[in-house]
Amino acid sequence: MKSPQEVNAASGTETASVLVVDADAKMLDLVRKAADSAAQVRLAASVDAAQVAMTRTPADVVLVNLQIADHAGTELIRTIKQKYPKSQIIALSRSRRSEECVDAFRAGAADMLLAPFSQADVQKALTASAGRRAEAEKQRQRHERLRLVCRRLNKARHEISQQVDLLCNDLVRAYQEMAQQLNLTQTAADFAQALAGELDVEGVLRRTMEWILRKLGPLNAAIYLPSGEGNFSLGAYLNLDTQADGPLIDAIGRTIVAQARGPSALVVEDDKSIDELFGDDGQQLHGRQWLAVGCLTPRECLGVLVVFRSRTAGMTGTTELSASARGLIEASAPILAERIEQALGLYHRLHPFHEDQPEDE
Repeated sequence: MKSPQEVNAASGTETASVLVVDADAKMLDLVRKAADSAAQVRLAASVDAAQVAMTRTPADVVLVNLQIADHAGTELIRTIKQKYPKSQIIALSRSRRSEECVDAFRAGAADMLLAPFSQADVQKALTASAGRRAEAEKQRQRHERLRLVCRRLNKARHEISQQVDLLCNDLVRAYQEMAQQLNLTQTAADFAQALAGELDVEGVLRRTMEWILRKLGPLNAAIYLPSGEGNFSLGAYLNLDTQADGPLIDAIGRTIVAQARGPSALVVEDDKSIDELFGDDGQQLHGRQWLAVGCLTPRECLGVLVVFRSRTAGMTGTTELSASARGLIEASAPILAERIEQALGLYHRLHPFHEDQPEDE
């Protein structure tokens, strides 16, 4: 047997399931005459029977006699409304006491009929109940559409938020890169200004050491210059004892300088990396942080700039040295190479080679 809801779906017309809670069977006949012919009308002669009937098949409309079972109708209305909020409840009262009417509405009744009951009154109440149910269904469908739209909007909001976050991150990175480029440009301009007016290699190297000391603070620095076929020797130094640090200077020339002839800085910050790069020679270089970069021209490498310091407890960490110095020496290396090349060119013009003198000499 199909339920009233299934009949509605199959026929396409709206029918209602009506439950009459009244001990008087005449009320059932009156409701059947007033209701639509397709409506299913049931009778529950007691409160318990009404609860069982609602449990089996919840009714769309429930007519409750307030005086049933010694005025238990109001409490039954409250119980039905709590368990079945979609059911429309019409209170039937054979008493005109205002207190009972007010209590019924407070319990959840949507309408009320007072005795004597007529078919026209019952029909009018059922029609109003159908209108309320139709409006409630429209509201439910509208709310469902709104929930669907809200879910879509919320999903779109999350997607847009993610896109905005990505865009903001890209902008932040772009600004950081631009600020870094501007900083490097300013550093290069400052270094070029520091070397202005120097016409010989010795003056260029001296000014370079002074500028590095001013920019990076106390540390060791050295500039290695070409001395033959692939060999480099110490050309300038800062805070180095050439006698005590002789073995260290030779080790730097054999290891770090040989590895740092490219345009990117060579960064060595721990003893393990030193051992991996330089093997047995690395023992002499332990306990220090290193930065080295080649001073390149389009034709050759005219020098290698090396800065290093000891990793002591007073230092702030390995990252600070590489972060503060790497960009600085990478920006200054091409300018240093250019000025060395200019100084060498000027020297050769002032002291031309004799035809019988080898160029290497």
